Amino acid sequence: MLAQIKPLTQEERQLARSAAQEAVQREIGDRPNREYFNHHSARRYPPGVTKLINVLCIVLLLAAFTPSAIRLYVIGSETFGAAVSFELAMVAVGIATVLTAEIGQVVFSLALATLGTSKGARRLLYTSMGIATAIALVGNVQVALPGHIESPFAWLEAIAPPLLVLSTAYVLKEQMLESIEMRHANERAYQEAVNDWQRSAINPEAHPRWMQFYANAIRDALRKGNSRRREALEALTNGDWRALVYRELQADNWYETPEAPVAPVLVESPDEGGVVEATRPLALSMNGNGSHHEASE
Repeated sequence: MLAQIKPLTQEERQLARSAAQEAVQREIGDRPNREYFNHHSARRYPPGVTKLINVLCIVLLLAAFTPSAIRLYVIGSETFGAAVSFELAMVAVGIATVLTAEIGQVVFSLALATLGTSKGARRLLYTSMGIATAIALVGNVQVALPGHIESPFAWLEAIAPPLLVLSTAYVLKEQMLESIEMRHANERAYQEAVNDWQRSAINPEAHPRWMQFYANAIRDALRKGNSRRREALEALTNGDWRALVYRELQADNWYETPEAPVAPVLVESPDEGGVVEATRPLALSMNGNGSHHEASE
């Protein structure tokens, strides 16, 4: 039955290999799209909850920032004005005091999420955050408490805003850190997918299912080349097809470097006292009519 199936020519086998490579390209598809990996890693909480927390933190941050910023502006401008009575400079220093104290707390707290990778960096950031907090606390206390030292609420109203700014910044830092981890995980998954796609696109024959695609392409080529032998094709089993595919895979390997044949010769053997038969390899020689074998002397 197998002998009735005409084998493929070299060109047909090359076309089958090309068809298998195209099939692999269709299998792996287009280059991965980065947008498909934006939600590769799952968050601990739904996105709506995370957004709600961020919005509430920003509202609380503004609420605590407002009274503290006003007092810091006043104490900063007045303290500077006692030495330099230049109105424009007093305004600038008042604004700078607010930024140094309140914004400094937020900046150094958020910087811990990305820059605090070493002990030295974390120590520096914590020290800077402590200085900014101290400026905020001392400035608020100095402005809010004169005449209200015995009032518990005055103490609370003076100290609470800077501390709430600091704690709110910590919450935002944790949210930012989680978001950074999510983006990093998504980017890593995307890069791995791109690397896998490139390996398969550059070398389709390295695909894990390459031999299956190649075998299918050879089978299709055999069916096309033997289209007039329908009865023989229909009678083939899976085992027959495997044998035919294997025959085509080995078709290009028919040529191997021939080994020199061995021819018997007669030699004298002093030990055995006569002539015995021995073997001597035939050397390949070429003449004008082609190649033939000659016994080497």
